[in-house]
Amino acid sequence: MLQSRPSLLACSCAFVALVTASADASITVNTSVNTWNHGWATASDMTFADFNSDTLLTDAQASDVVAKFRIISLEKCTGVRSGVTTEEAIYATALQLKAKQPKAKVLFYLATDQQGIQCYAANDAFASHPEWHMRLDNGSAVVQNGHAILDPTVPAAAAWWASIPLGGINGTGMYKGVKVSTLIDGVLADSGGYSNVGGATDVGTPGISTARKEQISDAKRVMMGSLQKMLTAANGGVLMANGVSMYGGANADPRYVNSSTKHHNLVALEEVNAIMNEHTAVFECVNRNNNSFNADTVATDLQVLVDAAHLDGGSKTVFVQTWPGLYTATAFTPRGKAPAHVYPSYPGCDDCEPTPQSNDEWRDALRRHFAFAQALFLSIAEANMYWMYGGYWYDSKTGYIACPEDPASCASPAEWFPDLKKPLGAPLGPRKLVGPYVWTREFEHASVRLDLLKRNTSAVTYHDTR
Repeated sequence: MLQSRPSLLACSCAFVALVTASADASITVNTSVNTWNHGWATASDMTFADFNSDTLLTDAQASDVVAKFRIISLEKCTGVRSGVTTEEAIYATALQLKAKQPKAKVLFYLATDQQGIQCYAANDAFASHPEWHMRLDNGSAVVQNGHAILDPTVPAAAAWWASIPLGGINGTGMYKGVKVSTLIDGVLADSGGYSNVGGATDVGTPGISTARKEQISDAKRVMMGSLQKMLTAANGGVLMANGVSMYGGANADPRYVNSSTKHHNLVALEEVNAIMNEHTAVFECVNRNNNSFNADTVATDLQVLVDAAHLDGGSKTVFVQTWPGLYTATAFTPRGKAPAHVYPSYPGCDDCEPTPQSNDEWRDALRRHFAFAQALFLSIAEANMYWMYGGYWYDSKTGYIACPEDPASCASPAEWFPDLKKPLGAPLGPRKLVGPYVWTREFEHASVRLDLLKRNTSAVTYHDTR
């Protein structure tokens, strides 16, 4: 793995890192209060994935999915090339996966801002109710990525949104004679927090005032909470808000920036039972001009995840997405004459990692960055935390599943990260800060070292490699 130079901010707040890390030791998760808790036999016990497949899964692919992941979130536009709506594709895939592994949990992706809405059967109802669509303060429609978005302050709109995942085909609650509540264990609610939607009116541009954005955020949280109640009643399922946010400024709720229990969108957990950190150690966590982490941001992010896991005695579930490398952009594949570009790149950088340009190169990148991703997660893991690693973005072919009929068409490593099957055992205590942005942690059968300044020294050492 390439080693980066330290961030310009890297050593400025070591005291903050020391204080936050030492706080871990004073709280433990009550493993009896959360039925979603995992075991500790191997790291594979705590795996999840969030992806879409534009075609329905083959039998071999479905077997591969349940062999790799305990929890599977099926994204927007799943099944689109198979000629089915997202709802039907998710139900069909859930039925397929649970037939192979009844203990597998399946989540239904549903964005609060209608990402991918054109792929859902529910789009017909949304399009026919313009009164549900969000508007700027001047009355003009909010258009995001070419489509309208929902205004959760409209009660009928919020009720419609919450009804979708468990609604089944045509609102019957059924799919091919099976209750949807037996297929769908939860919902991934994307855009599940405060945002600078519509811009701001207080800077002289048409937009939405801060006061109204706060109202929208509160209504969105109540809307998600309504669906959480439905899931709880149906099968003890969870609504996973996406999620934890390290973005500040206009994208941070100004009411909570000084609150340790509500900032970074932890306030969502007042209404829902799960939260996800999508941008763990990427994007806002990266110094794109210095090929390094914004170490303070990553350290804060990790502490927020620990705090989320300990809320309400560990009754919430926390999902941590990790990625292969220092993402600063999302141009994952070449387009025309423009090469793929996701990693930092600037004149004079002699250790910048080249962005992969093919499945073979992405496969190598997934292998190369696994050690850091695993060390990061295990340094903070609790029984109510799950970890995603295996794809370089959300298409199933980016690494999550194999393509047995054409292995070269997918980035999935054939050997699928052998460390995941090695004996791990329960943690022997919380992480310990042993240097600036360096933590260690011991498990029954493994030792973890996470170093944010020298990424390539991060590792999980297994003592029993049977």
